[in-house]
Amino acid sequence: MAAQHLFESATAPIDPLRRRFIISWAHALGFIGCNMLTTTEIAIFLGLGVLFAGGLIIVSRWAETRPALLAAYALIAASFLFVGFAIRAENAGTWIGFEMTGVAIFGTLAGLTIVGSAWFVVAGLALHPVWALYIHYFGAGAVFAPAPFVWASVGFDIAAALYVLFSILSGGDKKKHQAIAPQRRRKGGGA
Repeated sequence: MAAQHLFESATAPIDPLRRRFIISWAHALGFIGCNMLTTTEIAIFLGLGVLFAGGLIIVSRWAETRPALLAAYALIAASFLFVGFAIRAENAGTWIGFEMTGVAIFGTLAGLTIVGSAWFVVAGLALHPVWALYIHYFGAGAVFAPAPFVWASVGFDIAAALYVLFSILSGGDKKKHQAIAPQRRRKGGGA
């Protein structure tokens, strides 16, 4: 008799408020959403991100353009990919708005790089892994953002930031920037 009662209570439908309470606590404790990867998986996906950054470096050298410029475009694209993942969320409208805030933040840093200093993209690429890990791996965004993509994004961001930083410090970025936008020359000596 007791076993039958236990079975019936376990299979009975749960009211929505109680269900949300259970899911929120299970998520907070890490039982739902956080698809924690093993150390080996993390290393593999970090390496994949570094490999993609290597592709960015090759394209930058082949096209003879500023690495910071390509990295700025890549930062914008990575931010928009998280918006695409937010469409899968349970409350997609809220998450899309939240992810668009990230696009605005990182897009602003990328835009400042395009019109100004390459240091802005280094800052954006350094902050993007913090955003990705805190929100999309350890936080509530883990429900919809694939953990392998988060780690690949982290690897890409760090490797690209280090390459752009190297490019700035070695002076290669300035040379390419001057070649792209040469100084105006005045004709006739007038004011």
